[in-house]
Amino acid sequence: MTMRTVFFLTVILLLVQMPSRPGLAWGSLLHEDAPPPAASQDLVITSDSQAYCAQLSNHLAEKMRLPHDVPVGAMEDAQHLQEQGRELCQQNHIRAGIGRLRRALVLLKHQEEPHQ
Repeated sequence: MTMRTVFFLTVILLLVQMPSRPGLAWGSLLHEDAPPPAASQDLVITSDSQAYCAQLSNHLAEKMRLPHDVPVGAMEDAQHLQEQGRELCQQNHIRAGIGRLRRALVLLKHQEEPHQ
């Protein structure tokens, strides 16, 4: 076996043996005294699927319909990223499509934040 295989198997064994504690976030594994995450901050499990692509695209479309102060150029960039993301998802390039859709959401979010 190669070192890479040994490392991979070791990590899997450690994860399998790790006690399961509800509400435990990965970041708090190092800090046992860290408070548990609030109920409103539950982790959302996503997958690389056509359904998740559609969910992201619908969320992005809804965000673009809402009234906002996003400059026209940024809005056009977000729309272009959305089109690319949809096309990639339809061509079964799910991860790349999700990446474009997420990038568009981040772009809009960044533009909506007040600049101080």
